[in-house]
Amino acid sequence: MLGSIAGYLTVPGYSEVFTQAGFGDAVELAASGADRETLVRALPAAAAGTVGLVGDPDAVRARIQAYTEAGLDEIALVPATAGDPGGARTLTALRPA
Repeated sequence: MLGSIAGYLTVPGYSEVFTQAGFGDAVELAASGADRETLVRALPAAAAGTVGLVGDPDAVRARIQAYTEAGLDEIALVPATAGDPGGARTLTALRPA
């Protein structure tokens, strides 16, 4: 998950969002040309949960519900384990009833 975040740290629009989310140091490091591995080490583990839905199915469902209550009417779930059987299990476990 942190590797995915690292790839967006210099993308216009995303970099501002990451700065506002408290990851300005990582954004600056990315802008200086740091490699992906360095950026992943610079991001706190909590970054994954800040920009993604992380946790057990109940925790993820609770975050989805919070987004829904905040007015979001469409959510795309892309498991970090895409291409892995774990990704399929995640999507199956979280699909609407």
